[in-house]
Amino acid sequence: MKSNFRPTCDRETWKARQSLLAKVRAFFETRGVLEVETPTVSNAGGTDPQLDYFEVEGKRYLMTSPEFHMKRLLAAGFGDIFQITKSFRKDEFGAHHNNEFSMVEWYRVGMPQEQLMDEVEALVSDILGKPIHARRTRWIDAFRNYAGVDPLSATEGDFAAACTEHSIPLPAGISAMSQEDWWDYLMVFAVEPALAKNGPEFILDYPQSQAALAQTYIGEDGHTWAKRFELFVDQVELCNGYTELTDATEQRRRFNADLEIRRNMGKPLPTQDENFLAALESGMPACSGVALGLDRLFMLALHKKEIKDVILFPSVIA
Repeated sequence: MKSNFRPTCDRETWKARQSLLAKVRAFFETRGVLEVETPTVSNAGGTDPQLDYFEVEGKRYLMTSPEFHMKRLLAAGFGDIFQITKSFRKDEFGAHHNNEFSMVEWYRVGMPQEQLMDEVEALVSDILGKPIHARRTRWIDAFRNYAGVDPLSATEGDFAAACTEHSIPLPAGISAMSQEDWWDYLMVFAVEPALAKNGPEFILDYPQSQAALAQTYIGEDGHTWAKRFELFVDQVELCNGYTELTDATEQRRRFNADLEIRRNMGKPLPTQDENFLAALESGMPACSGVALGLDRLFMLALHKKEIKDVILFPSVIA
């Protein structure tokens, strides 16, 4: 195969990206949020069964997010903090994915999730150069409105009928599909395309099984929901935010449950982050936090179709 040394992003686009990056940093500086810098390589990794981690020599891991280290800073009294950093996720390629990507992650002490969503909207509007006026829709209502199915009560036949109704091919191995498999499938092929047509939208209140590091609450419907949100703009998922879990015992239980799922999937078992759990045990303050993909945001702001157009050397050619 012929080699190509050239970057996928041209010089003018890169200059525009750098201007946008400066605006991101200024956004937080004007709000008195302290910039921090944490390691990209750690002795421990996350446990999320849906993520694959880069492991380096000596049982060390490239970080998929600076979350654990930043929460250690919160527990140490650093207050409101943000970080612009590289993160790494194995085997993620595509128009909106790259193994190595840039994100901004920030935490606001004592700030309710709803206010953090306002701040996310303000940042995205600032970078896109126009107000986005994102609607706010509960996860369960997004499925009801856009996929035409109640995700909690639907049977396999209901999920299959929803595919037919929306001209979506039935997935392979349908008989082995779990409820969560159906949720993931319809989110990608029914819900997200609808979001593209209807404009910017926050999806919030995810099911308990998708809480990750978020607090949960029991709704009026009797179901347990995660205090978690994501923002979609032009069918692009830009961020993932939580009302942060501060209970070390519950977090350890979730980590152990994740590791058991990974074990059953035949995936490697990362070393659990005891320093992070110790930070929670010490009394991490109540806060909300969010991670936002900068490559995707800059792609939208600069009217590009793929993130390779706003980064210099994507993983497939690096």
